[in-house]
Amino acid sequence: MRVSGLLVLLAVLALPACADANTGQVSSVIDAHVVRVVTQGNRVVGQPGLPGQPFQTLEVQLDGGLYRGDHVTLEWGGQNALNANGLLAAGDRVLVSQRRGDGDARQYAIEEVVRLPSLAPFAVILIVALIAVARWRGLASLAGLAGSIAVFLFAIVPAVRRGDDPLVATLAGAVAVLGVTVFVVHGLNRKSLAALIGTATCLFIVVVLAAVTLAVAHITGLGSEESVFLAIGSGGRIDLHRLVLAGIIVGSLGALVDMGIGQASATFELAAAHDEMRGPRLYASALNVGRDHIGSLINTLALAYFGGSMPLIVLLSLGAVPLSVALNSETIVISVLSVLVASIGLVLCVPITTAVAVVLVGRKPA
Repeated sequence: MRVSGLLVLLAVLALPACADANTGQVSSVIDAHVVRVVTQGNRVVGQPGLPGQPFQTLEVQLDGGLYRGDHVTLEWGGQNALNANGLLAAGDRVLVSQRRGDGDARQYAIEEVVRLPSLAPFAVILIVALIAVARWRGLASLAGLAGSIAVFLFAIVPAVRRGDDPLVATLAGAVAVLGVTVFVVHGLNRKSLAALIGTATCLFIVVVLAAVTLAVAHITGLGSEESVFLAIGSGGRIDLHRLVLAGIIVGSLGALVDMGIGQASATFELAAAHDEMRGPRLYASALNVGRDHIGSLINTLALAYFGGSMPLIVLLSLGAVPLSVALNSETIVISVLSVLVASIGLVLCVPITTAVAVVLVGRKPA
């Protein structure tokens, strides 16, 4: 299991190298870096009295493309949203686009700042901490994470993009994620089997509840700009209503797996520590452990959903639109619905997984 997990991790790390990350279907970009800041200031945008927009004039060197090594002077900010944290300095890497202007002159524009490398030290810290604390189990958890991401990016997303049913594609991917997460990380044993059965059962409950609620609440899936752009970009071949349902499944899956594995582990550990504890007594004791876990995990789930919606929540609090309209918007309703449905699944996961684990533990030893 450890070897297979490492192979999954290596495969996921190698896959991005097979494609040109700077080329898209509509446009392409070129790697570049800032040589120096020529000027920097604030520009008044919109009504007088509003804060000015920071802008910079930068000397940038092209690090790719046909004209690699050329130096160009570009403006960053001013017209697009920018604050002090977005200002650039010499050495910062950027992605620039190139097009032909009047007289076939080359024109460049900064499309994005290269930010991913700044996350590398934190990824290293996570890996070191996992290995130091959990040893091989920590490495296996990384392999499980890599496998889950691989299933999502290279199976579910391409299937939805092709126009396949988002719900069917996500459910198939969820089954694969369950298998990778449970068996690769925790091994092929009865405890993992109990977690898998309990989690899969509660995932089915989440799917049914979410499907019914989305229909009753008249959710179209077109409640955000991204959804509208997706509908236009895909030519209408993607069912956005079912894509919302697929998103709820993916958002719930991690918490359900956490609850299922935790409850199965608690049940088997109690059985191992107390040979006389079996049947109803084991079920009651393990259920008490699960009750403590429920409250904290539901709170974590809700904070994660609403934490990601903080800008929207603060915007709505300004009162630009009537509160009744804001609270009934698809974006808010879907967030609340996701928390409610996932929480129901988490609550039911405790008694269901505990019951399965008690059965698989079997009778007390003679």
